[in-house]
Amino acid sequence: MNRYVRAAVWLASAADDPGGCLREWSIGPRGVVLLPAGRRWDALSVPERVGHSLLSALARRAARRRPGPVIADRRAQQLVLLLAPGSTAPPLGRGARYLTNGTWLAVPALDRPVSGLQWLVRPDDHGTLFTPADVYRVLDARRAAW
Repeated sequence: MNRYVRAAVWLASAADDPGGCLREWSIGPRGVVLLPAGRRWDALSVPERVGHSLLSALARRAARRRPGPVIADRRAQQLVLLLAPGSTAPPLGRGARYLTNGTWLAVPALDRPVSGLQWLVRPDDHGTLFTPADVYRVLDARRAAW
């Protein structure tokens, strides 16, 4: 099994029907599935400009560490970072949302943009996620610019 397939299997494992999820991504006409947050990952959705600034700052702080997955939602002009589950979000700026248990995220196929959604950073085959404390530390430092 190659890395791409392992990454898709890991991501699909959050679904109630992982096989159906993988089929929709590979042959489904929409190529997007709704996955529940809180099982394998939580998510932070932020405005694009904040998200790009956040990603740059995180990359500088952890130059040797691979970033977690990021979905670009072009229609909503948001970036969605997948975080390790189970943390509590601090107060967030305008236009940001924290997704965890009881919320759902539209997740596109890994190999093609669909419905305005595409992977800016694809998941890896190890399930690497952003560390919430790192993300929130950077966000807190940039709150004034938000």
